[in-house]
Amino acid sequence: MPYRAWIDAARQAYAPLANPEYAVNMAAYMKRIAPYLGIQTQARRAALKAAWKPLAQLDQPDLAQLVQKLWRLPEREYHYAACDALDWYRGAISADFLDDPVRELVTTKSWWDSVDSLGTVIITPLVNTYPELIDTMWDWNRDENIWLVRASIQHQRGNRDETDLALLLAMCEPHIANKEFFIAKAIGWALRDASAYWPNEVQEFIDRYPGISSVARREGQRGVDRALRN
Repeated sequence: MPYRAWIDAARQAYAPLANPEYAVNMAAYMKRIAPYLGIQTQARRAALKAAWKPLAQLDQPDLAQLVQKLWRLPEREYHYAACDALDWYRGAISADFLDDPVRELVTTKSWWDSVDSLGTVIITPLVNTYPELIDTMWDWNRDENIWLVRASIQHQRGNRDETDLALLLAMCEPHIANKEFFIAKAIGWALRDASAYWPNEVQEFIDRYPGISSVARREGQRGVDRALRN
């Protein structure tokens, strides 16, 4: 199966780059959500690119197998490798990939690094390509899993002036007073990004909800203040 060659190549690429000292520090920074090999981002990506470029291309079922198998390996760099693989193939993935396997990746070994990376490389691109997936984002927004909620709130990050502001605010609204840090932070960052283009609308939204969590208010207000100064 072609995906196995990609996993073997990742292992071989990582082996000479592992740094136990970095590994300890990286795991501590990420609250020990997973062990690390101790490979820094630039070196990791360069090694993977060189190792994967000569290999046979993957179809979508093989890509799904690859990212799931990488995610089951213990070290965090393999989870990042899964995100890199998704980034490579982002233009050739169908809508159903969001439900399986991306949902599983979001909810497995979850921390802000993996969830936000998945948002950038696959969730946002898929929703932009297949607008019907907004229904899935609403399903995630109503879920009890905080990481699905975070991913739904942030699913338009990076869209700049093409952000659907009404949709973004609507997805923030049900969680506006949520004190869960990673949800509140997601709201704050979403508001901060939107404020670069719609500072008055974001300010109005913040003012409308006096019970907004302090974390979300701080981040959103910071963006508004910066936009209005400029």
